[in-house]
Amino acid sequence: MVVKVMLLLAMVAGAGIAAYGLFLDKSGQAIAFATAGLFVLGVALLISGFIAGMSAVSNGRAGRGGWATLLALIGGVFMIAAAGALAGAVVFAVVVLF
Repeated sequence: MVVKVMLLLAMVAGAGIAAYGLFLDKSGQAIAFATAGLFVLGVALLISGFIAGMSAVSNGRAGRGGWATLLALIGGVFMIAAAGALAGAVVFAVVVLF
């Protein structure tokens, strides 16, 4: 339970930092804030997707097919969002480096 709360906190913090870097910051550090926020958000979503996937498998083995399907769908959405956030972080990092 504590891990899930900490992952939710990391998602909110990462999204907040990325939004601050993208929309509010007018200094030269805007891309750095956006990159860091997207990276934290992507890692938190990735771990949450793995946890949801493992829960889906264990619920499916226990005979709760509907709940397992819902958890698999949520885990898949988390994984797709993680891929997008991490891809955005890589693109911003390349912009900063080159």
